[in-house]
Amino acid sequence: MEAALAADEKMGHRKGHEIIAPVPVMFLVGQSIELALKSFLLAKGLDLSKLRLKYGHDLHRCLKKAKELGLLDDVHLTADEEAAIEILSPLYASKQLQYIVTGPKTFPVFEPLQRAAVRLLKGVGALVGYEPRGLPNVL
Repeated sequence: MEAALAADEKMGHRKGHEIIAPVPVMFLVGQSIELALKSFLLAKGLDLSKLRLKYGHDLHRCLKKAKELGLLDDVHLTADEEAAIEILSPLYASKQLQYIVTGPKTFPVFEPLQRAAVRLLKGVGALVGYEPRGLPNVL
């Protein structure tokens, strides 16, 4: 996540990125969200091989299962933060943030996506014994 924030600091102030972050930034945020959700799922007893096979890189599926296992008891996500993850999920899972895929796409607004990632990293980090440093505070 720190790499995403550093890349956004460098690239995100360019014209055209006032609301939507540059694609490499969204990819890195997606990785942060995926790792936080999978850490939560592993801590709740899901098997690593099942995570790989059943959930892959699907943020929607990981978030849904994490919510079923009580994620929202420990991590408060607002509706717009959850929506931002849901919008990012198909782009992230299909590797469209890594490879050139032509055609129209829908991208999430960066601010709620960033807040969601930070909330997940801090909240899940506290649960699994790894509290990240260097992340901004979110309201």
